[in-house]
Amino acid sequence: MSNQNSTQKPTLIQNLKDLPTQLSRPQCVLHKHEILVCGGAYKRECYSYHTIKNEYKFICEYPNNVILSGHCVVKLIDNNNKDNNEIILLSFGGNQFISRHTLVMKYISVWSDDSSENEMNKSTKLKNYNQWIPFTGNHNNSINIGNDNDNYSGVRAVIGGKNNNLLFITSYYNNISVFDLNIFKFIKHDKLPCVVMYHCFVLKQEKQNNNKMILFYKKTGLSIKYNEDHNSFQFNKLSVCKNFESLYDYSYVCINDIILFFGGYSLKGNKHIISKAVYKYSIQSNTWTTFEFTLPIILYNSFGILNEDNTYIHIIGGSDDKENAALTHVKTKVCTWDPINLSKNEVKIIIEHWIRILTIKLGWINDFNKIIIKYVSGFQLLMVLQAHNTVKSVSFSADNRNIVSASYDNTVRIWDVISGKQLQVLRGHTDRVFTAKFSPDGHNVVSCSKDGTIRLWDINTETEIMKFGGYFDKIFDVNFSPNGKYIVSGLQDNIIRLWDVHSGIEIKQLLGHSKSVLSTQFSPDGKMIVSSSIDKTINIWDVKSGEILKQFKRYSDSIANVKFSPDGKFIIFCLSDNTIQIWNIETGIEWKILKGHTSHVNDVKYFPDGETILSCSSDNTIQLWNVKSGKRIQMLEGHSQTVKSVDVSPNGNAIVSGSTDCTIRIWG
Repeated sequence: MSNQNSTQKPTLIQNLKDLPTQLSRPQCVLHKHEILVCGGAYKRECYSYHTIKNEYKFICEYPNNVILSGHCVVKLIDNNNKDNNEIILLSFGGNQFISRHTLVMKYISVWSDDSSENEMNKSTKLKNYNQWIPFTGNHNNSINIGNDNDNYSGVRAVIGGKNNNLLFITSYYNNISVFDLNIFKFIKHDKLPCVVMYHCFVLKQEKQNNNKMILFYKKTGLSIKYNEDHNSFQFNKLSVCKNFESLYDYSYVCINDIILFFGGYSLKGNKHIISKAVYKYSIQSNTWTTFEFTLPIILYNSFGILNEDNTYIHIIGGSDDKENAALTHVKTKVCTWDPINLSKNEVKIIIEHWIRILTIKLGWINDFNKIIIKYVSGFQLLMVLQAHNTVKSVSFSADNRNIVSASYDNTVRIWDVISGKQLQVLRGHTDRVFTAKFSPDGHNVVSCSKDGTIRLWDINTETEIMKFGGYFDKIFDVNFSPNGKYIVSGLQDNIIRLWDVHSGIEIKQLLGHSKSVLSTQFSPDGKMIVSSSIDKTINIWDVKSGEILKQFKRYSDSIANVKFSPDGKFIIFCLSDNTIQIWNIETGIEWKILKGHTSHVNDVKYFPDGETILSCSSDNTIQLWNVKSGKRIQMLEGHSQTVKSVDVSPNGNAIVSGSTDCTIRIWG
């Protein structure tokens, strides 16, 4: 379970107009700018809340003989209905002890402007609308969903199927059923591998499949797929966050790839525990996030629902700590908990701020930068740069303004981060360029190549000012020391060489690898060098003496890249077994293994704060990881082929990636 370092505060929950009556366990349905609140536990009143006007209007009451207890309301989808001003609601629930019901309501907005409508026609029309009536079939026969023995208290249901005609129902004890709304019959009854009641049950809509569902109840998480052709279910287990596994009766909403959970209730012994936590579950990555800040109010027995454009979550009704029904109605921005769902306007504003912090030099800009980055903690694609063929290496300048790239087209190129404009093409290498890096002061670039040379470039004059080697085998990696005085290189001849930048003289050789050296890097204090090799070892060297201080051996997997943590206490490296590993330098002990990529991991980087790790892979993805938990927190998709290299800007605001698809992508 990952902990997101967010800046959520109680003020991010906005109070709205109180419910007209106290409601616990209400059911709500969205209709344009209205949220229809359809009763609650032992309360029959139904209201329409207008999301723009922040006002309620009374609709109707359930019939007097209906006692509501954990009922369910869904909006039926009529593919033939062209009038989007009218909707049909289906309500059902109850058990053998409390009256069960199956009712429908044809709803037309109580907020409509009546002035142009003939009063007589309006009156006649409304006789058939905005009231709960029995659910009937094609021959006006009464239809009941569930039999006398079914317990539908705390029932959950979603509409799916190829023609939106299937009602999927999950109910106490462990029942899952399919009701066909076209023929008004159950077509499938099955058993869940868990007990459920007042649980989470959502439909995960996909282009090719409208029958995938996600269910959570206490310790159990399930991915459920229904095959319409074979009338069968498939259940797969999902992970459940440790702190979440005792909760139920929470508010939840599903938007795109995530489910957000607010509050909840649990019983430990005779003690009632009410949660103020917010959890986020990513469907795609099967990972959880717990937010650092808790909610300012008790939230359980309430209902969560998105507004029309999915920018706000409304949480309605609930119970207080004495189990009394509440008048609660609050809302919170979706992007507060999932920045990837920012509106287009918000994305535009944030990008404008991001650009400004790269161009404006003011005393307050660093603090402002932190505010923006914490607000938009999810990265999105900003631009795509194209000019190379295969991009082998990408790296930011120290001032965040430029990117240098190295390619198999034998060139090194420099790009402007803000505009995406190509500023320079550095030509001189006669074969593939493997790596290019800026000097700490940003005035020079060093590059290495298959042609056996290291070249130093002056980017102010766009000229090659020094060439090292020319008689070597392939040189795979090259890096400046933190003070910019030295260069370290890793070669195919198994030797690590140190060079004096000013004179171009080779000042030291580090001998110890038995095969090609793939990556090299100075420690943050410049006193050590870490290297990885095809010989499946990682060496940490003392720069002054040239001796090996520590050696980490791998006996089965190739090591692509190795990096120091910002504090110099850990190393991180990526392997051909699709994993990323973090080792403690002092103890020499493996600290964490990060699993999530589905193919070779090619590059890894720490964020400047040391709390997040960035990786890229031959699975075409870029992934972000929480260092403490070891859990993936975001996956960036867009490249169509292997991602060879990634880097993080020194201020932590942007990511750059290079791929064999011939593109460089900037994410912010």
